Amino acid sequence: MSTRTRRDRDDGYAEVALATPLMLVLLGAVVQVALYAYASHVAQSIAHHGLAAARAWEATEDDGRAGAEQAAAQLQGDLLQDLDISVERTEATATVQITAAVPTFLPGLEWPVEHTVSAPVERPAP
Repeated sequence: MSTRTRRDRDDGYAEVALATPLMLVLLGAVVQVALYAYASHVAQSIAHHGLAAARAWEATEDDGRAGAEQAAAQLQGDLLQDLDISVERTEATATVQITAAVPTFLPGLEWPVEHTVSAPVERPAP
């Protein structure tokens, strides 16, 4: 066997040794982005449930918070950390703001998620 052929075979080990960690980091990044997208969707669902409860006829801010907390109990699991629900209801509009943190498995990253939804309050027809 010639020296060139042996050297060419050895180059494959170096490529694999460099490519494997890079592929693992890329796979981790894809999983983290998917986790963030799902957590964002869950936070948005919690906000919409709270908004539906807060904008109902003769509802209060506490009703909106209770609706959002009920949805969070069903949907959140371990996905959203440090969940904060803020509800504001005026004569004309109801607003729900959800802030939370998404867990990360890549060290040094912090991924906050925030959703704010607003809609007019229900009024009886004249």
